[in-house]
Amino acid sequence: MQITNDEIIFELRKQCKLLFNKDYRELGIYLIRFNKDMGIVRCKHTQKENTINLLRSIKSISSNKLDIETLGTSGTIKTLIKKHMPDFQIQKHE
Repeated sequence: MQITNDEIIFELRKQCKLLFNKDYRELGIYLIRFNKDMGIVRCKHTQKENTINLLRSIKSISSNKLDIETLGTSGTIKTLIKKHMPDFQIQKHE
């Protein structure tokens, strides 16, 4: 199963509109990184629970069935990776 960043972003936008009748930007949702079967989604701190519910509501992407599981949440991406995903590599922009 090969899912692209664009497909994930499309599904996040679609589900956000369906669940909350809001644009994904209102919740501050951004796909930071996706690597095969693991990713990082950023949101406004006040929208954490809505974002988790949004992710759990996605049951397929481009006809690929899936279950999205939240491994952890954090106030910073650096802490999230350190605590929950030490092998996950973030691309550094120089």
